[in-house]
Amino acid sequence: MPGTVCLQGGGEFSPACREMDADLVRRAAGPVVVTALAGAPGPEYDVATGNGVRHFRALGAEDVVGAPDARADPAAALEVLRSARLLVLPGGSPSRLLSALNGTGVDAVVRDLLAAGGVVMGASAGAMVLCPWTVLPDARVAANGLPVAPGLGVVGQLAVVPHWTGEESGRKWLDALSAVPGRVHILGIPEESGVLVEEEDALTAIGTFPTRLVTEARDLAPGETWRLP
Repeated sequence: MPGTVCLQGGGEFSPACREMDADLVRRAAGPVVVTALAGAPGPEYDVATGNGVRHFRALGAEDVVGAPDARADPAAALEVLRSARLLVLPGGSPSRLLSALNGTGVDAVVRDLLAAGGVVMGASAGAMVLCPWTVLPDARVAANGLPVAPGLGVVGQLAVVPHWTGEESGRKWLDALSAVPGRVHILGIPEESGVLVEEEDALTAIGTFPTRLVTEARDLAPGETWRLP
């Protein structure tokens, strides 16, 4: 993966996110495109996308746009999204976001951007669906707990529990992820915090609070780097 993925735990576009998001703008060195596909079509999409556009413009990014909703106008949306050097996927419903990405061709845009050395930022639901596996807490609950589904898998064997405040609060999510096949490294990411996933699966914590490496039972402090085994 020549590009960079930023997985954030939520609370996106708040003042505490300014420093880590400004770094993404510098890394991308090009157009920023926001698409809030985890939100419902209509006003919810428009408001969340607009919030992201205002946030990144306030950081000094010169070329920031909101993409048309790909569920309503895929051709127009894909044309805008393909111009991105930094693609922003805010939070909301992971089920809705995953369906929109896979059903409109935006999933291919994400992969192409990373292959070209670009930057993709996902917050909360956006971070979850970029991983190989994602919990779907907004979907119908399975008989044995929360359902889990394959995500885009643009990062290594990771799964994200966003809005992290501790293992007890995330117990249902952790139980759900324990059933996925193979070894999965679970990241508990607090709000206004995140990790950068770069080449060779190097993870660097950023933002306000440490990211919990749940599988390894340790914290990754902001600025500290850890490599996937």
